[in-house]
Amino acid sequence: MAIFVGSMTADAGAEEVAVVAPLWLNASETAEIVARSGGSIVASGGLTNVIIAQSDNPDFISALYRSGAWLVLDAVKLRGCFSV
Repeated sequence: MAIFVGSMTADAGAEEVAVVAPLWLNASETAEIVARSGGSIVASGGLTNVIIAQSDNPDFISALYRSGAWLVLDAVKLRGCFSV
């Protein structure tokens, strides 16, 4: 599992990211994490605590973690494995 998550973790070059927030957050609260980080929402991730987002800011991924994201995964890679 750790290898899978490690291989899916987004880097600065990721076009779109899947933002995974704490399980107890609803969709609005998860969207706030993206907004505080300067990103825009591309799609829902299918769960209330998962949102697909993007930003041209090179510090976007770090900003997401600072704003409360638990995980930031590369959405393009993730779509190759699952239907997100």
